[in-house]
Amino acid sequence: MSVDTLAELRTLQLELIALACRWALRQPYDPEHARRRRQRALLLAHDHYRAHVPAYRRLAHQEQIGALDTLTPIIERMMSTDDLFKSYRQQWLDDGDFAAMTGWIAELHHRPLQIDVAGVTTIDDWIERLEAADVRPVYSSGTSGTFSFVPRDVAGLARVRTASASYLLPQLLYDRIGGPLERTLTRLAARLLAPAPFERLLRAISPRSYDGVFLDFRHGRTGMQAIGREAAPVFRRRSFLYDSNLSAATLRSVARGPRTARDRENLERLHTETIVNREANFNRVLDRMRDSVADGRKVFIFGVPFQLKDLCEHALRSAREVRLRDGSMVLFGGGWKSYTGERIPRADLMQLVHDALGIPEVRVIEGYSMTEINVMMVRCVHGRFHVPPIIEPVVFDEALAPLQGADLRGTIGFLDPLATAYPGFVISGDTVRMVDGPCPCGLVGPAVTEISRAARREVKGCGGVMASLRA
Repeated sequence: MSVDTLAELRTLQLELIALACRWALRQPYDPEHARRRRQRALLLAHDHYRAHVPAYRRLAHQEQIGALDTLTPIIERMMSTDDLFKSYRQQWLDDGDFAAMTGWIAELHHRPLQIDVAGVTTIDDWIERLEAADVRPVYSSGTSGTFSFVPRDVAGLARVRTASASYLLPQLLYDRIGGPLERTLTRLAARLLAPAPFERLLRAISPRSYDGVFLDFRHGRTGMQAIGREAAPVFRRRSFLYDSNLSAATLRSVARGPRTARDRENLERLHTETIVNREANFNRVLDRMRDSVADGRKVFIFGVPFQLKDLCEHALRSAREVRLRDGSMVLFGGGWKSYTGERIPRADLMQLVHDALGIPEVRVIEGYSMTEINVMMVRCVHGRFHVPPIIEPVVFDEALAPLQGADLRGTIGFLDPLATAYPGFVISGDTVRMVDGPCPCGLVGPAVTEISRAARREVKGCGGVMASLRA
């Protein structure tokens, strides 16, 4: 892929981010124009993967697919299930064969990797060596303890920050957390500024009146922890439920059992942090919220459903409920279902949050995403997870043939033009209902209304990970 072609892709990525901002603010927006620009960006991404990602190049050669002028061959023959990102041999991790792991992840990355793994004995040591080479693996785990490693890079993470600030914050300011003045100023800034300075402006001013509370570990590299790591610095004060690190090696041992004395020591420390000190951690976070109220500050809470539920139940059970200031909000994601199959009814969770923290349902916001993609879909007040026009959603039948229509049920996949470090054409393990058309909230385009884990697919992701630590 030529430098000029890559430059065009970068330009289109910023253009799509700007279009998503207009979409989020309900400004004049042409869906057909967005579709054409998105298609062009995805075709350029296809060319980039063919030129620079070994695994994708081999598949394209096998399928006899070269340069394209339509997405159809990509959708029908070049999209991979999310199993691609865990296609290494588990024995390599069991045996500490990190040379083999490096060779595997290099097949999915857009730059050759020359990494010295001498002395590497744990997953976390290996990830640190990758990070020194500008590979930023974000991982998720499932019931089996099999990790999916997505090899991002620094430039890609910067695009995620720009995209999130440019469409997600305006979307929330418009219909969930903003007042008339904030909406007017956001619209004006969106018209005057390009995505990068617009992101810097919103990140500078939006959280100033909030303190951040993150119902997770302070350090770690799961998808939710990556979001927390990016978001936490923008708050003047931030607190974490667990003021420690959740290492990859320890997380793997939770599901697969300890193999060494070191594993057993790590699990014992995790047990102390999450079980023995459970109530003390909840009390500390609630005390920080009480301090915020006393200082006249609002609180932004981010976490997964089960941690949010447990926090609220503890507050009510121990008579430590707190009435947060008007404007405080909750953003949660990561799945409603734990490894045990337990589910939390939405209405019950909304009532708990209101009773324990005084936050009304309109300010309890749910997001849906995957570790493998670079955007988050937010559930509007009418129950739709709106897909920003940056990415292309596709719904597949049981045979993984793409479906067409304005009301579809099947397995969802995404073509993500923001992904350049790794192949961004991914079929998830989630079964959804997806509708296309205008929503009463004012947004247009495709939206997901129902989500469940596909049959015979393990519970995967941050919600299941965090829920598993309760037992």
